[in-house]
Amino acid sequence: MSRIAPTPPDFSLARKPLSARTFLKHVDRDWSATDWVIALSSVTLAVASAGFFSWSYAVSLETPDYFQQAALARMSPKLDPIETGSVGEAAHADAMPAPTIVRDHTPTPSDYQIVMIFQDEALLATRQELMRVKVGSVVPGLGTVQAIEGGTSGGSVTAEKATLRSIATPDP
Repeated sequence: MSRIAPTPPDFSLARKPLSARTFLKHVDRDWSATDWVIALSSVTLAVASAGFFSWSYAVSLETPDYFQQAALARMSPKLDPIETGSVGEAAHADAMPAPTIVRDHTPTPSDYQIVMIFQDEALLATRQELMRVKVGSVVPGLGTVQAIEGGTSGGSVTAEKATLRSIATPDP
């Protein structure tokens, strides 16, 4: 049995324009309209992807950090919502309250012990308090701290009213 080859569609302009449906019927009878939609979508996606990657490659050659700058520009800064600044009366109105230290008596120099000296700071202790002090700190009962000196055999904290010395205890 011999097969007869189908006649190719006539796309000449002499005829009246074809509608999309008539065009699809004449072009290929094996493809449905869905096949054509998927094919055209695939080709469109491929062309758009190639265009995007070509554009991004050209931009990265011209300005290497363009995409990093664009990403950073879109990020919102993570700022601490607490505002600092003025120390005037208006600033005190909504300030967080600090605890008030109440002592049964003002400490004397003999009430203090040096707990630790590190670099230019020292930890001083009384029976009721622990204080971290630096040169220039005002300590009740001692006055302004003038010098902090550490050493291998202890150290000293020199204040207006007294000098505290610590003695390193020998290891047992």
